[in-house]
Amino acid sequence: MDRPTIKDIASMANVSIGTVSNVINGKGRFSEETRKKIEKIIKQSNYMPNVAARSLKDKLNPLIALVVPFAPRGEIIMNPFFSQLIAGVESGARDRKFHVIVTGLKEEPELSFLLEKHINGLIVFGANDNPELLDDIQKLKLPTVYMDSYLADSDLYQVGLNDEMGGYLGTKHLLNLGHRSILVLSGKVTEVNSIGHYRLLGYRKALEEAGIEYNHELIIQNEFSVEEGYHSVQQMLQYKDRATAIFAFSDMAAMGVLKACYDLNISVPEEFSVMGFDDLYFSEYLTPGLTTIRQDIYGRGQSAVKLLIDQIENKNPQDRKIISPVSLKVRQSTAPIRKQ
Repeated sequence: MDRPTIKDIASMANVSIGTVSNVINGKGRFSEETRKKIEKIIKQSNYMPNVAARSLKDKLNPLIALVVPFAPRGEIIMNPFFSQLIAGVESGARDRKFHVIVTGLKEEPELSFLLEKHINGLIVFGANDNPELLDDIQKLKLPTVYMDSYLADSDLYQVGLNDEMGGYLGTKHLLNLGHRSILVLSGKVTEVNSIGHYRLLGYRKALEEAGIEYNHELIIQNEFSVEEGYHSVQQMLQYKDRATAIFAFSDMAAMGVLKACYDLNISVPEEFSVMGFDDLYFSEYLTPGLTTIRQDIYGRGQSAVKLLIDQIENKNPQDRKIISPVSLKVRQSTAPIRKQ
């Protein structure tokens, strides 16, 4: 069913379009009974005023939202990955005269408040194939772009990353340096449609090509954070006698690893090579500079917002799915394995 119009709301309430408009804008004359009746119908039907049209009249810029489910807002703002992503989204939106709000939703997301803010469209990061969440989003009847979500529905607009290639390139680099036992900080690879899962597929592919048997004991499932990376080194020490490198599937986790190695007097890369994933802006300024898999986070934000606003403006984008490339960025945190 298409999103209801103001005419539909007026018909359901058995009032004029002008009365509905007055209630929405809090102007004009109407009874309290009429107001309650109209507001109830609006809530039940998920009606959203046409902000784009209204903005032309009132010279207001329309609004889009970047939504990160299952994450508190403060965590998003403090994460350098999202800082770069938000900067790209805001840049692309500004070029098209749109404003952006950013929100994180912890645990069970409640998205209906977005209708109250008169949002034109959504960029949703990391939704994965979560039926309840997807159903809630689709009930809003808003143009939507999903980022890093690995959704099976080909009708949905998506911006993804070649995560499997990233896992492959990073592992291949370490193998070429002579490392044969490589620990991985993987994220939650038990979730099939997750970036950790696909990056691990690339890791396994590189091992298979090198004739090295995959060992699940070398996989440490952690969150992509500095703290998790730091504490993972305690597990890493169990394998220090035979593992010579670690591939963290995020630069944030890799930064925690570098700090823990420093605190424990483990020399990087002389004793242990450390590799990250993302190429966050600070990665080259770490000591040592972090070897990592580069993705254009800023550019991906711009791609997502262009895909979204093209939908909003009925420009019918031809490509519903954009997969961004990755590349290897070699710095000082990885080196050839020391000969015994």
